[in-house]
Amino acid sequence: MPENAAPSPAIAPDALQPALDLQRTLLRRGALLVALLLLGLGLWSGQALGRAERAALPATARLVAQLLHQDLARQLSAFERNLEQVPVRLEVLADLERRLPLCVRLRALDEREIGAHCGPDTPVPAPARWLGRQLAALESADRPDRVRLPLLLPAGIKAGTIEVGVHWDQVGLAWAERLLLLLGLGLLLGAAGLALSWPVGRALRPTRQILAALARLEAGEREVRLPVPPLRELRELTLCFNRLAQRWTELLARQQQLAGRLLHTREEERRHLARELHDEVAQSLSALRAGTAVIGALAARTGTPALQQAAGRIATLCAQLQEALQGVLQALRPTMLDRFGLGAALEALVAQPRRREVDGALPACTLHLPAQGLEALPADMAVHVYRIVQEGLTNAVRHGEARTVQVEMQVEMQTQMRLDRSIDPQAALVIDIADDGRGPGPDGPVPGHGLLGLHERVQALGGTLALDRPEAGGLRLRVRLPIRPPVAMEDRT
Repeated sequence: MPENAAPSPAIAPDALQPALDLQRTLLRRGALLVALLLLGLGLWSGQALGRAERAALPATARLVAQLLHQDLARQLSAFERNLEQVPVRLEVLADLERRLPLCVRLRALDEREIGAHCGPDTPVPAPARWLGRQLAALESADRPDRVRLPLLLPAGIKAGTIEVGVHWDQVGLAWAERLLLLLGLGLLLGAAGLALSWPVGRALRPTRQILAALARLEAGEREVRLPVPPLRELRELTLCFNRLAQRWTELLARQQQLAGRLLHTREEERRHLARELHDEVAQSLSALRAGTAVIGALAARTGTPALQQAAGRIATLCAQLQEALQGVLQALRPTMLDRFGLGAALEALVAQPRRREVDGALPACTLHLPAQGLEALPADMAVHVYRIVQEGLTNAVRHGEARTVQVEMQVEMQTQMRLDRSIDPQAALVIDIADDGRGPGPDGPVPGHGLLGLHERVQALGGTLALDRPEAGGLRLRVRLPIRPPVAMEDRT
């Protein structure tokens, strides 16, 4: 991203929509739809049963009256008028009750009940009886649940009334059987939904791979690519992701190559400047001090105190300039790094006195180096490690006002997966710089020029930089650098 480009605004977490699990959402909505459908069918079937029974009741009542009149005609003569001697037999309705659930009550002219029966006699569980009562409670003005017809003797004389009603317990039992059937159908549809959710989840599996690949890209992995899924809708998405990942990798490689070349060029310029200062200015100051010493000796012999004092002041000024020049040369290019190696240069760097600006006290700095591994560092990488430790110490003492600073290095072996699925072992140098200073504020460390330059240096070397606040306070700076130099640091053509 260009330096003058404005960063894209971050999306607040509250503004994001809740995550949607498509597979579970389809299952939940499908189950709800099936449940509502089956519930509607169950209610509709119950109402349909009640309406059918009420609609068929008049015809059923006439058929009951006809069967009873025929039975009375077989038992009584045409002139018989006494119904008490020959009771009405409701058993003749058994065949009809097997097909139609009904309740029959016979009443005399004085409304005295002379016979009653409800059939069929099938036992009805309590839930079915409750369902029957619910259907019976649905009153209908045009279709009552009871019909009364006259009970006639063979002579045509009315002897009482026949009251035919719906056997709601049996209707409730029929409704319960339909509900059980619908429940079985619902379970079957649920099993079918679960069976269908498996291929849906399998088809959506590439989405999880895409999310995992994005997380790996965010973590800094460059060789992340997605396999092409069989689902057509996701194929273009994965191909586009692979193209973007490839372009992002190439862009980062170019950026790292450019940063590496800039760092190398800067270090070479520092080395060249340090050599020029040492060869020209340092030698000139040495010659000036020698000439000043000769002038001072001659002034002492000739008895010229003023000239002798001037020569002494010039000699003192030359000594101060030489001391300042040594500090500049050490900052530009540490001589111990070229003469004695990285370990000795780091020990000398940590041992240098650094006074805190607050009270002028000297912080206690310690260094822990690995027993082996530093000799495997490339020559051009050693100076970067030195600069990282130097900047970390400066940040801890100058900005953090630390009393103690601990620098620890270790070499770790890590593995990474190649594109051909083989394991590539790679060593990494881990640098930990921890202090007990003020530490970062509540919003984290303030990115200054030192930390920004440190981050750019580590990024150019292909490493990672992490800043955190330990529980004991202070600041901990952790740098991980691959020992194998990146391509950008090798290609200097």
